[in-house]
Amino acid sequence: MKQSARKGSVLLAIGAFLLSNLKWLWGLLKFSKFGGTLISMIISLSFYAAFYGWKFAIALVYLIFVHEMGHLVAARMKGIHTSPAIFIPFVGAVISMKQPRDARTEAFLAYGGPLAGLLSFLPAVPLYLWTEEPFWGLVIFLGAMINLFNLLPVTPLDGGRIVSVLSSKVWLIGLVLIGVYLFFSPSPLLFLIFLLGLFTWWSRVREGYQQRVLIYEKEKLEELIAELRLWPNLWSMAERRSELYAKTLRTAETGRKQRFYLPFLQDEQRFAQDKDKLDRQYAEKTWELLKQWERTPTLYLDGDPNQPLPSPLLTEAIEEAEKRIKQVDEQLHRLQTYYESPPDTKWKVLAAYLMLAVTLSLFLWYGNTIMEQHQHLLQ
Repeated sequence: MKQSARKGSVLLAIGAFLLSNLKWLWGLLKFSKFGGTLISMIISLSFYAAFYGWKFAIALVYLIFVHEMGHLVAARMKGIHTSPAIFIPFVGAVISMKQPRDARTEAFLAYGGPLAGLLSFLPAVPLYLWTEEPFWGLVIFLGAMINLFNLLPVTPLDGGRIVSVLSSKVWLIGLVLIGVYLFFSPSPLLFLIFLLGLFTWWSRVREGYQQRVLIYEKEKLEELIAELRLWPNLWSMAERRSELYAKTLRTAETGRKQRFYLPFLQDEQRFAQDKDKLDRQYAEKTWELLKQWERTPTLYLDGDPNQPLPSPLLTEAIEEAEKRIKQVDEQLHRLQTYYESPPDTKWKVLAAYLMLAVTLSLFLWYGNTIMEQHQHLLQ
């Protein structure tokens, strides 16, 4: 009871400090590139210290910081811009960046974190041998555990992003391992990782279906562009107007009621539903553009009726459609090529992954051995 009260008092003191210095903290966050990192680091440090003591808190924040710096250095080596690291108490730290161009680049960025994490606790080995201070054994154990945990082959952990070069099917193995562990030892953080990993794996499994929908959308966009380019060349729009109006009514009438279809087993029914939706969407868009175009007066070069100027409305609509086609092409290219890697790259990534995992496992065992030898002192 006294211990809980002491922790509560410490947290209240931390909160009072942050509130009294909020103006200074906001200024640091606003004008310093790493202001968010520093502030979030201090907050995390304070929370860890309140529960585990300052020595443990400093060691933990240091290990997490070096791990994140490994990602930042790797990203800089690849010319990828990242946000500063933001610490989240009892979760770790996060950075944001643009989607890498391929899985090989993503694996390189992911590998930088655990590799730097390994280097972060290596100085603790000679320090323990020199001083025989059990605290350094704790640092070794903690550093190895954090980075080995991050090597689990499931996204969003680093291990999942590394093994995606080999095969994203490995993610399912990681999910099964985490699922089994959760069954015997529930953990909110691990459950969140499990859910994120499950969503990522499912998205990867369904990429083939996503490609079918994107290809059909591209066809509708190309039809729209061809239609808009046709209008200025027609002598009369009466017949074309009737056809487009009938098409709009037909797609509205045949539109399927939105319902759930079982993935894989009912993909054809779902694809038919998605096609109907796109047909209706682009028929309505074409019809609305036609009505706007008919109400827009025609402009002529120097007032010459024989030299009509292109319609700004149609030009803008065509540019928007072409822009969307470019986005669709980029999405299709990513879906088709993102995880492609030559065999020699896969072997190198596998070797690097296993070497790092084995090395961290050995240090985890070594750190645990030290802690068991000094268990009475650590308690």
